[in-house]
Formats: sequence, structure tokens, C-alpha cells
Amino acid sequence: IFADVERFIMPGITHWQSPHMHAYFPALNSFPSLLGDMLADAINCLGFTWASSPACTELEVIVMNWLGKMIGLPDDFLHLHNKSPGGGVIQTTASEATLVCLLAGRTRAIQRFHERHPGFQDAEINARLVAYCSDQAHSSVEKAALIGNCATQLKF
Repeated sequence: IFADVERFIMPGITHWQSPHMHAYFPALNSFPSLLGDMLADAINCLGFTWASSPACTELEVIVMNWLGKMIGLPDDFLHLHNKSPGGGVIQTTASEATLVCLLAGRTRAIQRFHERHPGFQDAEINARLVAYCSDQAHSSVEKAALIGNCATQLKF
């Protein structure tokens, strides 16, 4: 199997650390990143929710607070207690983060519209929503809008 990997797979691999690679994202092979990957692989658990892995969820909350404090966010953006409006989650990819942000924004926009106009259905409100982006936006923005059922308008 290893011989086949070397012969057939490796020649076609895109080597993200090559000086000839000009991709959107760095390859994340810094020393801290490698240590983090080794620790995550050694622990080898799926931290979907607090019920599936309380320790992973608690670690995520702590790390998100560290990051929020590091960049000077006010307390409203931090996990402080169960009733806190703040907090965040670590996403696995930038594309996933784009989708989660669009879905969160859509949900909040629908809630705000309901507060002012309670007679409307969610689908009626959603049909009015538009996500604006430039023609330089990553392809994940358009994909997120498609998944989130939100029209997009390119602004140049």
C-alpha cells in the first residue's frame, strides 16, 4: 500500500509549503500548530457538544475567552456565565466559519424583523434578506449564501 501511495498518490499531491504554491491559506505547520495536532490526535475524542465531551467544550470556552481578551473584546463578547450573550466556538475551516456567521446573522435579522413586524413568517422574512460582498470575496461566501438560502449581491 505504501508503495502505491508513493507511486500514484504523492506525485499528484499539492505541496502547500512549496515556494511555487500560491494558495489562499497557509499550511498550518508551525511548531505550535504541530503540537496542537499531536495533542488533539493523542486525546482522539469528538467534541461535538458538552454531552459528548465536557472537557473539550470547557477547553473551547477557555480558549475563546483567552482569544477575546487577547484582542481586547469587551465582556459582552466573552463566555462569563450561562446567561452571557457572548462567547464563540472554534470552527474547523474558514468556509465553515463563513457559513456559521451567515446563519447566525440570518437568524438575528429574522428575530429583529419579528420584533417590529410580528405578523410575518420566517420564510417571508428570509426571502427579503440579502448578503452583500465584493467581487473579491472568497468562494465560500457565495456557497454559504446558497446553503443559507440567502440572496447575494456583489458590490464592486
